[in-house]
Amino acid sequence: MVPGVSVLLISAAAGYWVLTISEKERGRVKTLGQWLGLLIIVVSVVGAGCKLYCMMGSGGMGMPGGMACPFVKKAP
Repeated sequence: MVPGVSVLLISAAAGYWVLTISEKERGRVKTLGQWLGLLIIVVSVVGAGCKLYCMMGSGGMGMPGGMACPFVKKAP
């Protein structure tokens, strides 16, 4: 597996860990932990998906014949 993708998937697991730990807390700490855990998971999964999508091109990102990342704004 690609090193960048594995790091993002490990960070998604860490986000899940934060989410489960926050369940034991109370009040604002619980709410903050839940939002932070969800944010870490979402950013990690979207980043891994974008990285895999960008690598699926035949020439790679930025190369002739390769696919570009869908989140990059194209210049006029």
